[in-house]
Amino acid sequence: MEHDNQSTNYKQKFIDSEHKFDTIFELTSAASKIINSDLIILKVNKALTELLGFSAEQIEGTRILDYACEEHKQHWHDLQDALWSRKLPFFKLDACLIRSDKSLAWVNVTTILFEDEGETFGFTVLDDITYRKNFEESEKQLKASLNNAEQIQTKLKENERRLTRILETMAEGIGIIDTDGCITYANPMAQKILGLEQEAILKRTFYDNSWQNLRVDGTVLPPEEHPMNITMKTGQPVYDREIAVQPPDAERFYISINAAPLHDDKGNIVAGIGTFMDVTHRRKLTRQKDEFISVASHELRTPITSLKASLQLLNKMKNNPSEKMLPNLIDQANRSLDKVSILITDLLNASRFNEGQLQLNKIWFTIADLINDCCYHVRVAGEYTIVTEGDFNLSVFADATRIDQVIMNLVNNCMKYAAESKEIKVLIVKVGEEAKVSVIDKGPGILPEKRTHLFERYYRADVGSIQYSGLGLGLYICAEIIKKHGGHIGVESEVGRGSTFWFTLPIQS
Repeated sequence: MEHDNQSTNYKQKFIDSEHKFDTIFELTSAASKIINSDLIILKVNKALTELLGFSAEQIEGTRILDYACEEHKQHWHDLQDALWSRKLPFFKLDACLIRSDKSLAWVNVTTILFEDEGETFGFTVLDDITYRKNFEESEKQLKASLNNAEQIQTKLKENERRLTRILETMAEGIGIIDTDGCITYANPMAQKILGLEQEAILKRTFYDNSWQNLRVDGTVLPPEEHPMNITMKTGQPVYDREIAVQPPDAERFYISINAAPLHDDKGNIVAGIGTFMDVTHRRKLTRQKDEFISVASHELRTPITSLKASLQLLNKMKNNPSEKMLPNLIDQANRSLDKVSILITDLLNASRFNEGQLQLNKIWFTIADLINDCCYHVRVAGEYTIVTEGDFNLSVFADATRIDQVIMNLVNNCMKYAAESKEIKVLIVKVGEEAKVSVIDKGPGILPEKRTHLFERYYRADVGSIQYSGLGLGLYICAEIIKKHGGHIGVESEVGRGSTFWFTLPIQS
């Protein structure tokens, strides 16, 4: 009798383990499948059907080669040989798959072997690297035979070890709660995302007062709206619900949660499982793009409005032009057009850098001559003095037009942010096998916490309470140009005593 009870307990534990695994298998955002030695697909999860655009019924029973790009089919044969012929424990490859709409999906594939009832299978995770990086997840299917208590016990332990390994290596955070909302498990990624050790997490509930859950708009998230609470109350899974978490002593972060209930064999909810990932960076990028569109629209509207006004006045006096107003209106129209041209050029340059399309046309030129030519209009205007010092004969092999753009941007920044510093010094020196150019002003300087952001895309500096115009692309473009040349760029500054923006170029490359 005792033996029968033990067998029943092992059987129930095994069923619970399989149920947990199947739930995780379906919830995870990583596309996964199980294949046999003939590369026939035996089982797929929802993420794989979404990746390929076919239903599970259409995929299961087919071969992975049916979806492989022609030039990448050999990779799958290499996998087949490595795993089933050479008996390697795992195999990684990059592959190209054809979706149902004939578009291509690039994936990083990790396949591991496992045995079940004397047959060897492959469990594969396909990380979609077409649009995103660092989405790696690893899952294994848990199967067992229920022949007798000893076999069940052995299989149960194996399944538990596999499940633990899957949970501990997944790229998503996983948390399990009981019916009281207490957290009973958190995998290493969950600990990393939440910034807490396992011991601290297990003392909390999913809606604990130690942290503040917020809606994405920053308002407080009521407990009843939390995805884990919804799935426990309704018994229905919740997918891709985004919330914010505000720790008491750290920066707010955002997570996207999938949640589902766990049932016993009678259908009662006994626990809830949630998978989540940190989407703070994604949300920041979205907000940054929205802000950039707003700024770009504003910056373009100003010169265009001025240009339109000038043209309207010119149109009114076209039959009777005023000798006094005509030159001023033309000058104003040209200045407005120049501003629009600069803004559009910055946008195009930023786009080219982002797509890796910027080409360099390198020639030998003397840096001092380039500085003299590009700063000529500043000297002619007379408001600022450009003083060039250092090695006037130092030459480099680089794209003169792009370096001219860098120098002018740095000089213009001096005039813009250090307007009271009427003397701008440009120093040219040779450092090892590099040429170093420094643009120096005696302006108000830059606070340390702002220096680290100066070369970021869309970052717009301010001095005091003054917010200067611009798209926040100038220094970013400078940095990308110098990086493309194999050089370095940086800034040194002391508040109240001025700033030095510098860059280096390999003398010959």
